[in-house]
Amino acid sequence: MGKGHRMLGLTLAKPKRLTIRVTVVGTFIIATLFTAVVAIGLQYYFSQRLATEASLKLYNQSADSTGSYLNQLDSQAINTTKLVANFEGLYTPMGLSKEAKRVFSQAMRSARFIYAIYLGSPDGDLFELVNLDAHPIVRRQLKASLEDRWVIISIQGKGQGRIRAFHYLDADFNQRASRMEPTDYDASIRPWFIDARPDKVFKTEPYLFQNLQAPGITYSIRLPGSDAVLAVDVALSSLDDYLAQLGRGDAQDGREVYVYRASGALVASNRLQATQGDIPMAKPLALTPEEQALVANTPALIASNETDWPPIDFAVAGRPMGYSVDVLNLVAEMTGLTINYNNGFTWPEFVDKFKAREINLLHSVLNSEANQSLGVFSQPFLSMPFAAVTGPGQAPIKHVAELAGRRVAIPKGWSIIPIIRQYFPEIEVVEVSSTRGILQAVKEGRVFAAIDNSIVLHYTAQQYFIDDLQFHEDLDYAPIDIHAGLSIVMHPENAGVIALIDRAIAQISPEQVRALRSKWFAEGQQVAPANVQGTVPYKALIDIAADPGRQKQLIAISLNGEPSFVYVSPLGSHAAEQEFFAILVPQEMLLASSLDKVKKSIAITGLCLLLALPFSWVFASPIISPIKLLALENLKVKFRRYDEVTKVDSYIKEIDELAISLVDMSESIRQHEQDHKALMDAFIKLIVQAIDDKSPYTAGHCNRVPELGLMLAEYAAKSDLPAFKEFRFKNADEHREFRIAAWLHDCGKITTPEHIVDKGSKLELIYNRIHEVRMRFEVLWRDAEIHCLEQCRADPEHESEHRAELNRRREQLTEDFAFIAGANVGGEFMEQADIDRLKALAKITWQRHFDDRLGLSPVEELNYPEFSAEVSLPVTEQLLADKPQHVIARHRPELFDPKFGIKMTVPEALYNQGEIYNLSISRGTLTDEDRFKINQHITSTIKMLENLPFPPELARVPRYASTHHETLKGTGYPRKLTGDELSIPERILVLADIFEALTAADRPYKKAKPLSVAIDILHKMVLDQHVDGEVFKLFLSSGIYLEYAERYLAPEQIDEVDIDKYLVA
Repeated sequence: MGKGHRMLGLTLAKPKRLTIRVTVVGTFIIATLFTAVVAIGLQYYFSQRLATEASLKLYNQSADSTGSYLNQLDSQAINTTKLVANFEGLYTPMGLSKEAKRVFSQAMRSARFIYAIYLGSPDGDLFELVNLDAHPIVRRQLKASLEDRWVIISIQGKGQGRIRAFHYLDADFNQRASRMEPTDYDASIRPWFIDARPDKVFKTEPYLFQNLQAPGITYSIRLPGSDAVLAVDVALSSLDDYLAQLGRGDAQDGREVYVYRASGALVASNRLQATQGDIPMAKPLALTPEEQALVANTPALIASNETDWPPIDFAVAGRPMGYSVDVLNLVAEMTGLTINYNNGFTWPEFVDKFKAREINLLHSVLNSEANQSLGVFSQPFLSMPFAAVTGPGQAPIKHVAELAGRRVAIPKGWSIIPIIRQYFPEIEVVEVSSTRGILQAVKEGRVFAAIDNSIVLHYTAQQYFIDDLQFHEDLDYAPIDIHAGLSIVMHPENAGVIALIDRAIAQISPEQVRALRSKWFAEGQQVAPANVQGTVPYKALIDIAADPGRQKQLIAISLNGEPSFVYVSPLGSHAAEQEFFAILVPQEMLLASSLDKVKKSIAITGLCLLLALPFSWVFASPIISPIKLLALENLKVKFRRYDEVTKVDSYIKEIDELAISLVDMSESIRQHEQDHKALMDAFIKLIVQAIDDKSPYTAGHCNRVPELGLMLAEYAAKSDLPAFKEFRFKNADEHREFRIAAWLHDCGKITTPEHIVDKGSKLELIYNRIHEVRMRFEVLWRDAEIHCLEQCRADPEHESEHRAELNRRREQLTEDFAFIAGANVGGEFMEQADIDRLKALAKITWQRHFDDRLGLSPVEELNYPEFSAEVSLPVTEQLLADKPQHVIARHRPELFDPKFGIKMTVPEALYNQGEIYNLSISRGTLTDEDRFKINQHITSTIKMLENLPFPPELARVPRYASTHHETLKGTGYPRKLTGDELSIPERILVLADIFEALTAADRPYKKAKPLSVAIDILHKMVLDQHVDGEVFKLFLSSGIYLEYAERYLAPEQIDEVDIDKYLVA
């Protein structure tokens, strides 16, 4: 039975231990938290539900009250109109009768929202009583004082002599002041006059009141037995105020209130003023005296204001808006001109009114040939390129001529219509009332395309949520030049005013232009901004209005990425088109009170838990203390200090069992780690043995170097010499790290070709090519004999001389071959004279009668640059040669990863087997290519070891194992490290590797050096800064050299060594 099992057996006799479930602190904390979470969750749920239900009830009431308010407003206005119309004697040729003033004032006192009541005659005259208490804007616009209660406005006269008179009255109808101004206002052409009927009250669409310059609605009826018309004006400001109260009056709180029609057209909202945008104030122009006089003598200008051409010129509930309107307002600020607006008419009607001089100013007009006759044009204030719009999937349209044979919709009255009909008659032009109408026509397939200004098309499509359209920008009309600039037009007699307007347009600053574009166009392109005006800004409102099943309830939706609630309810107003009431409120705002309660509950709960913490701390001690001790024991396991692991006692059964399991786990991990170490060491020794067994030329090198390295390292760790004072193996892991590195120092040789490792002579490949050279000498020997016999036969009398020459030739060949064979061994240094003689002998020729390309492998054929060329035999060959086929090229470049720091020079060729090249090796048997291949075992060692996942305690194994060929002066390989970069373990392995190689007796290519010779060579290498001098002295003074010799060297190698001369040196 193991140790862990014995300890478990001992604990069974101890008293019964408590379970973790009975610990008070756990029960307290869990129960408290659970109760708090459930209570807070229920509170939040019911608070949210109550808030939602309360809001729904409130919004239902708001919708009902709004509908009632609108119905009441409609009903009161209609009833007032009918009631007042039934009074007789309201109108006299001199104006309003005394009875009319009494009736009108009494009606407006009863209905405070009524702004004015007036009478219009067929000759265009008008007599109006204005209620100054209807709204602050009325008093301000009519320039009335606080003492005034009523204003009577009368318009009378003919043609250019028409006068508008203002009579300011107090509460008792006493006149306080009056003023007059010229006017061209004609009541008989206004819609409220023209459409008035004697039997039914007519209600206009919202438009701009001429006198007030504020939006409103007019209710009119024709007086019985008369052509005169009675009209009642209701300013929309009263409805805006009402909606502002529903929206709490602050557009910044996030609540939005809308009254709108099913099409999305906006009737009223609490957000209109919040979406206007800011245009920097204009600086007044420095006017000349003549210009000042011109401004003073110019009456208030009446400018056109379309209702349906956004974002350039349009109206929202009668309020003039748009880029052009803002430009005109800037012009008025800079020049001092008074510009009022007239709306409620279509563009063709405005053109007719301008021609009839009922208005003074047309704006947003193209300076085209067709429009030149209108009047005097200002400079353009906005460039408006044309665009076409089609259904999706159409080919791009660049020229208007590409629409030939197609039905194309264009807004009615546009000046480009006659141009298209004249120059592009193949296009069927369909005139539609508005830009929205032409987009709907394309959407519904009634026309193929529509044409309008690009800005207007994009804006209107977004404003009315008309999608699935394809826009074709920058429509070309060549060869017709159609100007895209918008201008202001006035009558010819107002040329001076136009010149002043031109000055003002030129003075509009870049900041003001940027503000205008930012307000009406999206940044970077001329399309509608997200905050459109004239319609509701969210398509969801239109969708809900079309779906009765989603009305009169709170619906959670996402608006512009913000979670919100929306409520929509139909209104029972008298409007011709169904109107809807909508409130949008952010979820965060609606649920704010619930969230506040939850936050307070969380704060109170947290405070209670904070106060309970001291008690919890005491209650938790039976659990926390042993767990902390277990954590400390676990750290011992983590850092593998298994012998220090002890059992932690606890009265809690589960913790006690956990402590026992921790001890058992520690024992198991230690045994498992030891097994892994043993397995790893076995694998390492297996690899080392395989390398030594691979070639007799390495023999037991990989086994002996670690032994010598460890002997030196252990002595160095114990040494008191200054050089080794700081060197110690801190623990067994560092000792093992060095041992493994020593074992693996030549592991890269497993990749070195055997014929390179075993190369014992210069001409040796897989066999010794000296036999080829010897055979060539045999051929020369035979050739000499043949030559002698031929001479003897030709000249028998001198046969003895010929025989003597043959003997001399044989002796020379014998001597030359012996020289070449000796050079092939590589035992002695090749002097330059020897190399010169070698090259001279190489020039001796012999005849080859057989093709040397027969019987070659495909790989060998690749080394012959002219393998397919015909060769004429016999061929004269040199005795020794460096041929192209002797140079073996690299199949791929030899590249080293920069992270390894390898700095070895790579020969150009993989191998060079040239005979002269190899025989000319000055020392040893290896060429530069062979030596690189041998040295490559270090780079292979680095690659192999660096890719192994060594644990942290063995992290330096790759470094230790790959630096035993470095020198102190930076001439070693593979990294060319210097002495400052080499640690003590690395310097020890350098000496161990060299000494073992010098004294090894089991290598067939060399004789083992005696001990004294090996020590002397090491000393010379110390002087050459190849071997560390301090390590060399330790090697001698410790006696390791002799201890190693007695264990691994042959007896005949061990001779006397005078170490004193090396230690003194």
